[in-house]
Parts: sequence; structure tokens; C-alpha cells
Amino acid sequence: MAFTVKLPQFGIEIDVPRGMTVLEAALDEDLDYPFFCRGGTCGKCKSRLVSGSVDMKPYAGFVLTEAERESGLILACRALPLSDCEIVALDDENL
Repeated sequence: MAFTVKLPQFGIEIDVPRGMTVLEAALDEDLDYPFFCRGGTCGKCKSRLVSGSVDMKPYAGFVLTEAERESGLILACRALPLSDCEIVALDDENL
């Protein structure tokens, strides 16, 4: 089963198979999604979860604080969709 993830800044919706992260699926679609480490230790893929829900694989707590998580931020490299979602990748100016 896959969930549909809407990425408005790219003007596309992608299917993310169960067990695949948002970043992995975006890169499979050749999208220029911001990332560096792919392991939840750099924060380059920090994104806003506009709608839907995700489960987060383990990540370094200093990269995404509990307050950021509660405000709707996620790490695309660690985010496993649990439903259809809308996600906006943040750039350094919009963190």
C-alpha cells in the first residue's frame, strides 16, 4: 500500500510505498529535495507537515526539537507516511 504525498513547491504528488521515507520517494522521482545526511543528523531536509500524519524513524534530538515537532516540522529523511499528506520542504531562510 502506498500513500499519496502532495509536494506543492514541486507541483507534484508522489506515491510513497509503506516503509519508504518521503525523501527516498522524492529522490526516486528525481526531485531536487533538499538533503545531506539521509540519517536524521543534519536537518537539511526539515519540512512542514501541512496535513496528514507520519511516523518518524529515530533521529538526533538536537536536529528537530520537540517544540519544532509539535509545531508541525518533520525530517523528510525519517518521515514514514501513515496517511495521505501534504509536505513543504523548508529552505534555510524559512526555518
